[in-house]
Amino acid sequence: MSSSSNGEEWQWSRELVNTETDVSTAIRRTEDPLVSTQLGCDGCHTLYETFRRGVSVNPMGPCLGFRAISSSGYATPYIYCSYTEILARMDAVTAGLQIMNLVEPNEDGMKLVGIYMKNCMEWSIVEYATYSLGGITVPFYDTLGPDTVQYILEHTQMSVCVCTRGQLKALCEAHSGSSSSKLKAIVVIDGVTPEAAALVSSHNDKSSGKNVQLMSLAKVETLGAQCIASNRAPPHNPPSPEDVATFCYTSGTTGNPKGALLTHQNFLSATSGMKDVVPAEFAFNPTDRHLSYLPMPHVFERVVQMQMLMNGASVAFFRGDPTKLIEDIQACQPTFLPVAPRVLNKIHDKIMNGIEAVGGMKKKLFDAALAAKMKGLKDHGKLTHAFYDALIFNKIKKGLGMDCVKIVLSGSAPLSPNVMYFFRCLLGVRVIEGYGQTEGTAAASLGCLDDVSTVGHVGPPVGSCEIKLTNVPEMNYLSTDTSHNGMACRGRGEICVRGPSVFKGYYKDEKKTRETIDADGWLLSGDIGLWRTDGNLQIIDRKKNIFKLSQGEYIAVEKIENVLTQSLFIGQCFVYGDSFQSSLVAIVVPDEEAVAKWAADNGGNTSSTMEQLCQSKDLYKLIMDDIKTIGRRNGLHGFEIPKAIHLEHQPFTVENNLVTPTFKLKRIPLRQQYQSKIDELYGAMPPPPSKL
Repeated sequence: MSSSSNGEEWQWSRELVNTETDVSTAIRRTEDPLVSTQLGCDGCHTLYETFRRGVSVNPMGPCLGFRAISSSGYATPYIYCSYTEILARMDAVTAGLQIMNLVEPNEDGMKLVGIYMKNCMEWSIVEYATYSLGGITVPFYDTLGPDTVQYILEHTQMSVCVCTRGQLKALCEAHSGSSSSKLKAIVVIDGVTPEAAALVSSHNDKSSGKNVQLMSLAKVETLGAQCIASNRAPPHNPPSPEDVATFCYTSGTTGNPKGALLTHQNFLSATSGMKDVVPAEFAFNPTDRHLSYLPMPHVFERVVQMQMLMNGASVAFFRGDPTKLIEDIQACQPTFLPVAPRVLNKIHDKIMNGIEAVGGMKKKLFDAALAAKMKGLKDHGKLTHAFYDALIFNKIKKGLGMDCVKIVLSGSAPLSPNVMYFFRCLLGVRVIEGYGQTEGTAAASLGCLDDVSTVGHVGPPVGSCEIKLTNVPEMNYLSTDTSHNGMACRGRGEICVRGPSVFKGYYKDEKKTRETIDADGWLLSGDIGLWRTDGNLQIIDRKKNIFKLSQGEYIAVEKIENVLTQSLFIGQCFVYGDSFQSSLVAIVVPDEEAVAKWAADNGGNTSSTMEQLCQSKDLYKLIMDDIKTIGRRNGLHGFEIPKAIHLEHQPFTVENNLVTPTFKLKRIPLRQQYQSKIDELYGAMPPPPSKL
């Protein structure tokens, strides 16, 4: 849909008249004036109620699923427990936690339950069991180390944490190394072994009161089930909509993480807002399937899973190994696929590298098929092609396990337009982007499912919130702007979101809360956006992580890094500069597959390690040339393109403390790690030409 009935461009969002100010655009809402903000969804006002609604919709249907793994590594098809079975387990865990008095209120009267493990059935069972006793979940990313775990234990003063034996060592070290942790019980979902018991015992110190109990979830659940069977189970204490449902510790890129407090009302209003802008034929129902692989502490995954469960759909859990994700997708055959861009980028690169390697007539045929579908998509909004789908694309879809997918939703970072177009052509389904933050319960805007021919934006506001853009004069972004890099727009500025999905604040941090939510209730996102002429929101920059070069030019490094990682040869990239330098440098981790193929195609030693390849002058020149080409293609100024790079063979990982669990760069540790290399890069540059 490109124009309205009167010939004007169709508007995907609606301006509220007379709401613009000297420093902000008009407030915009979803284009449908009949959509109003709701505090609940489908009769539910708390997460406690959402699962019970799912039980009533599909009591004997498949609920949560897993793959059993044999000693030889063979994985079975997905095995599902029914909604009725899962509800019985949740109730038993609730009763067990209550009878054993494991969940003690902290100093603020909060009943907190820590969850420290990878995505699995027990994660969800413990989560909803916690809501039944009026408790609050405190998720830990499974990759966190003892220092961050210790901070969260001290910050929350939780009394119990549920984990696997794999996280036991970090948890014990964090507790024993703390002078103020109140942890009293650890519940392991995979059983208590002699080694696990000895580990906990070695960290206990009865003289200082650090005496942690270790028990299995099976014990808690069995005791609870016995109490229910003999009518001795305490009654549930369901939460109110305004009660806090969960802590979400936002990634700490420069310091300790902040504990965002999200209420039950936040979750339900966000869900309602997203449902309001989705056509009825795409609404979740009991036949839908979702593969849970994005980290469950991430609010995006939690919102998706909650919507599945409240509608009686199925949730399958991946095995925890990212290298086997495609195998799990094939086994699950999801109908809805939420993704982070890095997942789609890797699949795209693998397919394109494979086609390039085959070459010849097959490559020509694939290129022709892709071009035909691309033309139909851009010119006529057609997602399918009878001939090429049957000949090529349906086979690739089936091989990926995506032949049942109806919608792909990308979030958490920008998805490049060419990759979005590629997957719309490949899958023949709606591939859209959404935008949101932890502090807004992941729901701010969502691409419209009817809009399949435009890319590069995150859609209009969802039904639960309204959005405005405010001036950022130090970066030359103004609400009165009418052009961005040659594209017409209707204002640029910091994205501000308001509505019932906006969080309560940060736990024990009033200062940071006031910096994030203003006096009028607007959530200040720190992201820079623009309104397209069709009313869609486009993310163009980041207010944080900006600095000046010595000549006074402002640099937004995240924007530059997002551009540079479009290169097939770049896996990760850290761009650096400061006010004492006139140019940028970058630490680049090459993409291993692309570089290995380049080496093989150019007569290199196929047995060379990444460390050896990173020392190649030819590879350096290749990547530098690609950086310049991609930079110019994406409209980067000359001063925004790094003048020198260092090729690093070791990836930035959570384990080496260079990225957060959500894969955001940790800039201070990166700078410290590579300071000597950065100094070398600047030292080898010729001095800038004198203007005197």
